[in-house]
Amino acid sequence: MLAILSITAPIFLLIGLGYGAVRWRIIPTETVPGLGRFVLYFAMPGLILSTLSKMRIEDVIDPGFMLAYGLGSLLLMGIGLLGFRLWRQEPVLASLKTMGMVMPNTPYFGFPVLLQVVDSVAGQALALAMLVEALLIIPLSMALLEFYSSRDGNQSLGQVLLTLPKRVLRNPMIIAILVGLLFALLELRLPPALTTTLDMLGRSSAAVALFVIGASLVGSPLRGQVGGMMPVLAGKLIAHPLLVGLMIWLLPPFNPDLQLALLLLAAMPMMSIYPIFGSQYGHRHFAAGTLLLTTISAFITISVLLLFIR
Repeated sequence: MLAILSITAPIFLLIGLGYGAVRWRIIPTETVPGLGRFVLYFAMPGLILSTLSKMRIEDVIDPGFMLAYGLGSLLLMGIGLLGFRLWRQEPVLASLKTMGMVMPNTPYFGFPVLLQVVDSVAGQALALAMLVEALLIIPLSMALLEFYSSRDGNQSLGQVLLTLPKRVLRNPMIIAILVGLLFALLELRLPPALTTTLDMLGRSSAAVALFVIGASLVGSPLRGQVGGMMPVLAGKLIAHPLLVGLMIWLLPPFNPDLQLALLLLAAMPMMSIYPIFGSQYGHRHFAAGTLLLTTISAFITISVLLLFIR
């Protein structure tokens, strides 16, 4: 158990440090978005580009990983959306809850955990997971939200889907993945000075990302909404890793370290920008509270998962 705590405790201590720094006004709230943008635009893309550019394309792409992640997430999305609609949830809120169940915080939360557990494949797993999320999970989740929210405005699902590639391709981490894959495909190598710079940025990504998560949780409301949040929490922390694990078991085997990395990524709490989507569609307090509750609960569920795996 001490070995498990040695993995999870640093993660949540950094989150708590970020929360305390903003809660006690050591760091102004206004600086938190800037720290988040540093991770999003510099640190994480630097890590991804540095990792992928050193690999061969056949060592980067793993069809088993991508298929298990995609099928498990699609299955959960279908079950979640159907369940919330049968529960007579308003369509936009049902879509938002489903998004929270299938979109883990891969770069800010998942990657630091992978560095602690499966360091040898952490960069590859991060890139593969983000490819699946960028090409499948994010566009589909956004399409559902856009479709239901704009249904009264006569905007079709096809029109919504036409605008999604542009949005996705503007994500700096997606750009870094595509550039890194191109370097791996052509077997190009970055200049040593640039490689060192990217490595330095990458080493800063995990700590700053966790600090930002903690800082972002300050002021998240929980009162009176816990009942509606629990299905999303259970879907994200329990159902998602179970369904992805089922796909790993059913599909042909692949690298065991990547199997473990995928299972851990599926068990992560939802993405830290979840409240931004909630705010855009009129459910900011629900999304912020769900993120807080799920992140706190993840300390228990991830520790149990690691204990079970070991």
